[in-house]
Amino acid sequence: MIRTEKISQWQFIIIMSVSVLGTEIFNIAAFPAQFSKQDAWLSILIAPVTSIWCILVSSALAARYPNMTLIEYSRCILGKWFSLFVEAYYLCLLFVYTSVISKVIVDLISLISHPLTPHVVLLFMLFTICGVAAWCGIGVIGRCGEIIFPIMVVIASSIFLLTIRDWNSVYLRPVAENGWASILRGASVPSGWLGEVMLIAFLIPFMNQPKQARKASFYTTVIITLFMLKTVLECTLVEGPLVSEFPFPYAAVIRYISLGDVLERIDPVFLPIWVSVGFLKLSTFLFVTCLCVSRMFKINNQRTVSLPVILVIFIGSLWTMKNSSGMDAILQFYFYSFPIASFIGANLIPTMLLGLDWIRSTSWRTIRDE
Repeated sequence: MIRTEKISQWQFIIIMSVSVLGTEIFNIAAFPAQFSKQDAWLSILIAPVTSIWCILVSSALAARYPNMTLIEYSRCILGKWFSLFVEAYYLCLLFVYTSVISKVIVDLISLISHPLTPHVVLLFMLFTICGVAAWCGIGVIGRCGEIIFPIMVVIASSIFLLTIRDWNSVYLRPVAENGWASILRGASVPSGWLGEVMLIAFLIPFMNQPKQARKASFYTTVIITLFMLKTVLECTLVEGPLVSEFPFPYAAVIRYISLGDVLERIDPVFLPIWVSVGFLKLSTFLFVTCLCVSRMFKINNQRTVSLPVILVIFIGSLWTMKNSSGMDAILQFYFYSFPIASFIGANLIPTMLLGLDWIRSTSWRTIRDE
């Protein structure tokens, strides 16, 4: 199947990095701190294991089935009927992810700039912008990322430098006080986020050099891990044991920055770019969800199903907000359901597909040789 849209290796790295960091950067420090306390940064160093595993398996499958997404080659491996279970799982997973992402972005916008605006209005505006980007395609998302990502790096570096004067190294000691079990437990949510690199199984066919996908994905993992490590260290060194008390610790750190008596509360300068990054993340997930639906029903152009799919996700997001109290439901999802769901989607299913495909190809080779 010929793909008309193509993205460069650099655009692929940007899209994948933003797809993980878009919303998680603001609350990444809160979750590992719940279990590993001051050792949250150690949890971040362990988390990339699932991402590396996912990259190795997904890139191997992409090499065996060039120009195919996970939905398409799962049918080749499992057959028409058994693959329905895999397709349904990824569709449900993407639906939940997009709903949660949209809620986090709306909650963040409400917190930092529009506390009196009804959430339904913010959500409608969010889906209008992201829906147009998803309809335009992955090429447009990649070009937007080329503009926003470098600004994000500059702002993140500026925040890092401006917070150094407020660091307190006491907050990092003692190291491994609660043992490695708590550090491993703290790594569960970050590893789930890094498991979102499973999007490579859908985006590799859109690369102009698919053979570079594995290398580009490893670069992405390094970028994401460094960003997460930097953020967790900043939050821990500035906020100490209070990190786990904030729903968005990184936003609290940005608000804490002051340039003497000359300039305070500079967060309106920095936070909008992070919201823009969140827009890119949601646009990517909406695009992949539409792509997943189109491939399930064998529709060549995902734009055909974009409007109904985005409307369904919008309604689902409204339902999520209506039936959740603040961030409580989201926190419960991240702590309990998310790590398991991410592991199944990013690691277990692709590994099963690769294993079955290897067994089948080996069996056919043996029969042919005989």
